[in-house]
Amino acid sequence: MRRALVALATLALGRSAQAQVLEEIVVTAQRSMSYEGVPAVTIRKPADFLVQGIRLVNDSRSPDLRKSEIIGTIDGLLKRAAELRNVALSYGEGFLVPIDLSSDALQIIEDQKRSDTSVVNIYVKVTLTEKDDTKKRISDLRAFIKQAKLVGRTEIESTGDVGLSIVNPEKYRSELLARIAEDNVNVSRAMGKKCDVTVGGLERRIEWQRTGVAELTLYIPYSVEISKCALDP
Repeated sequence: MRRALVALATLALGRSAQAQVLEEIVVTAQRSMSYEGVPAVTIRKPADFLVQGIRLVNDSRSPDLRKSEIIGTIDGLLKRAAELRNVALSYGEGFLVPIDLSSDALQIIEDQKRSDTSVVNIYVKVTLTEKDDTKKRISDLRAFIKQAKLVGRTEIESTGDVGLSIVNPEKYRSELLARIAEDNVNVSRAMGKKCDVTVGGLERRIEWQRTGVAELTLYIPYSVEISKCALDP
């Protein structure tokens, strides 16, 4: 049984490594822990960043001027972040990408509710380690946003509460697979040698939920099936 579980875990790990990419996911403050669908084996990890979504709004008359003033404001934020080294700017939905003003990937759009108004939604992040005072780091994050030098008619609005992000959650796959294998060896032992224990879903990607101010619970949504249990004579 142990060999079968290890072989299955190794297969899943190999498939994951082929598709694995370095990515950063963002978890909003509203996504709190729900145990529905969460398997028995999970791990808890500290987030890499505290994240605050912000919305830059500009209502200058000319579309080109609006875009220029928003870009100027972002450029100022990027320069301050580079000086501090523990602050960064990103954009995206679900997965975050560093802002690069030399690229056209960052989309400044027209506000659907207000005429002659351009907007863009981005994230401001501050690094977070296990040794940091989370409340202090949240204060640092808010101070960075409050001290932004706004260009022209650009305004900043915070969107939602402070969230979390973690870089490349798939790096924890090996640890999760090892714990799942260990747990299912225990399940097999508890059920006795006359039951078949089958593990499925190990090829699936890691999922996550927020379980604390600065902590995420990570898991692979695997399943265990116990079958063919023979009665003792």
